[in-house]
Amino acid sequence: MANDSQNLQAQSQAAFLLKSGLRIPLVRSLTGMSWRSLRDLWEVWHGSDIQPPGRMPSNAFAYIKAGQSQVALATLVTVYLSLEKEHQTPTDAFVAAWASTRLFQGQETQLDINAAWYAVRDTKAGLMSFCKCKDCKAGYFFDAKETRKKTKCVFCGSLENSLAGATQCN
Repeated sequence: MANDSQNLQAQSQAAFLLKSGLRIPLVRSLTGMSWRSLRDLWEVWHGSDIQPPGRMPSNAFAYIKAGQSQVALATLVTVYLSLEKEHQTPTDAFVAAWASTRLFQGQETQLDINAAWYAVRDTKAGLMSFCKCKDCKAGYFFDAKETRKKTKCVFCGSLENSLAGATQCN
């Protein structure tokens, strides 16, 4: 009985993620569902539209450089990390974080769910520093590869956050 409810939950989460536009390989890694089932679900939500061909950006910074909102991504990662602390599964935490972030998004900021997943993945894997501003306490991404000496907080604009360690970074 528990296995049936787990399968139903995975299918429900997969349907939500695919409807939101998450790529099939990413949904498969989150839910473990078969390729065929995921393609069928994609077709239910998107009809004969196929996913865009070609390689996707492979990390969150590539999405940010392509125009994704750093504020929206940082907000989603903050929500995800707090939900994960409540002992939710990564899939449950991501679905809830995506749903809550979408509530606060305006029409002018269309966050790509694929960028959101890569931001979570890169932060969790330590591929990207997620810092806490010492002034406003908001979380934001810090690119240590940037050539600038200081990085502004994307929320309050504080310049006090430098490579010298004035922030708390993960």
